[in-house]
Amino acid sequence: MALRYALLGLLAKNEATGYELTQQFKETVIHFWTAHHTQIYRELLKMEDEGLAESKIIQQTDYPDKKIYKITDKGFEQLLEWMLNKPVNVPKLKDDLLLRVSMFHFIPVEQAIAFLEKSKEHHQMGLMMTKKWQDENFPKGIYKEKELGEYLTSEFGIRYMESWLSWCDWAIDVLKKKGEF
Repeated sequence: MALRYALLGLLAKNEATGYELTQQFKETVIHFWTAHHTQIYRELLKMEDEGLAESKIIQQTDYPDKKIYKITDKGFEQLLEWMLNKPVNVPKLKDDLLLRVSMFHFIPVEQAIAFLEKSKEHHQMGLMMTKKWQDENFPKGIYKEKELGEYLTSEFGIRYMESWLSWCDWAIDVLKKKGEF
């Protein structure tokens, strides 16, 4: 259900096609939420059926026609209702990597270390990409009023990646001591 509000939030900023929303989602929400393009398109159809968004078809000559979505007043009201009145609950952490780490006692220490080293590579790449995106979009920490949320969440993404990398280093040290390398 949160996907709906992510999409409403993006549409509250600008009208967009499903493709553009998918790209914006990857750039601005990926630090804390994931969705496949098929989920996004499915949710857009539901939102239209419920009157939360509406679309118009733009005919093109050299390309297929495109469908541009925009938020409705009802959609904006529902977005604000969700933001302001949904109770703040304990976050639910659902991390496949940590689930695998929790079972390290089944594998040799060397394989566990290799797993963490590979994880570090992926998180380092994510960190570099997020920093680059943030530098390009918010040079010197400067953002427009409508970009406050993107700025704050991109910083969370950076700090999350840095925290994961630091934790991996710590866990590798623990494993090396256990394996007496």
